[in-house]
Amino acid sequence: MTSHNINASKLKDRNPAEYPILGILARGPAHGYEISLRLNEEIGSIWRLGKSNTYALLGRLERDGLVSHERVGQENLPAKNIFNLTPKGMEVYKEWINKPVWHIRDMRLEFLTKLWCAQQLGHQFERSLISEQLDVCREKTHRLEAQVASCRNEIEFRSLSFRLTMIRATVAWLEGLLERPKANEC
Repeated sequence: MTSHNINASKLKDRNPAEYPILGILARGPAHGYEISLRLNEEIGSIWRLGKSNTYALLGRLERDGLVSHERVGQENLPAKNIFNLTPKGMEVYKEWINKPVWHIRDMRLEFLTKLWCAQQLGHQFERSLISEQLDVCREKTHRLEAQVASCRNEIEFRSLSFRLTMIRATVAWLEGLLERPKANEC
């Protein structure tokens, strides 16, 4: 087992959609509707979480002790719940963001969400995450190349060569991210 797998099972128990919420709260307190708006505005092209999903996830995060809320009154409006990240929540969030994803299928949602979170922490943190992900993908490339070289039939060859093509494209994309001096805004 590599060092990347430490506590991986503990993170697997979490709903991946919880982490973008933790990412918003890592920047400071917010109410549920604000969290939902910010998620859609900032990472809506990656991950869409509706208001009802956001509130349901906040409830689970609070039950698990990762967030807490304070009820704040408003003049002429109903009181609202302001959510905060707890120390335990920050620990879980940091553990998640520091781990590369293990499956290529997780690159589209989970890794891109981690990349968004890493941007909030600074250019060096972002580059470190990309480098670690690149190491994992290169390791997978070497393993798949060996499997392709020893496959037993045509369908196995096609399946493995498809996966190898995907991982090589991912490696090229990650290398391209590292070559850029700093991420540009669209």
